[in-house]
Amino acid sequence: MQEVDLLVGELRPKHEHLTLGQLAMVWGGFVVVLLLMSSWEGIKAWRLAAERAQMQEQYQALSRSNAALRSSVTTTPEPELITEVDELRERFQNQALLVNAVERYEHASAGGFSRYLHDLAAQHVDGMALLRIELRDGGEHILLSGETEAPVNVPLFLKRLSGGESFRGHRFDEFRLEAQQSGLLRFDITGPEPERKG
Repeated sequence: MQEVDLLVGELRPKHEHLTLGQLAMVWGGFVVVLLLMSSWEGIKAWRLAAERAQMQEQYQALSRSNAALRSSVTTTPEPELITEVDELRERFQNQALLVNAVERYEHASAGGFSRYLHDLAAQHVDGMALLRIELRDGGEHILLSGETEAPVNVPLFLKRLSGGESFRGHRFDEFRLEAQQSGLLRFDITGPEPERKG
């Protein structure tokens, strides 16, 4: 085995100092790296600025569209809509009036009309015939039309009706008697007249 004497100056490792050229190269490489990093950051900043500008343009476009939409929307309703709403309101009021009338009718005619017809048939007077019977508002307003041989039959018939349960207290406002070519007398009895709402 061979021994090596490291104390010999020729065998000792030598410290080499960087030359000025080498130092310049190292600094140049460092500067290039810094420039590359700076360029990369600049590119990123440019991209971000471009995206921000694009978003700003989109925001302004949306703002303009929103303003245009707001200005196009009218705050006053169109005349056609006002007319339609008025018609619907009138229809609703008419339906409400109809419902009230039906409710009044149902209330007034809870017993039906059979009691009136029963009393009319029960109080028959010979020589007299009913041709038309009209009961309105549940029997509150009545029209009786017919023919009779003698005028005295009609008051007799009304007297008999007032004794019946359905017509007790009922008031007849109008009585007309008219001669016909056949020799019979035509009569119309109505009452009471419905109240006119003004």
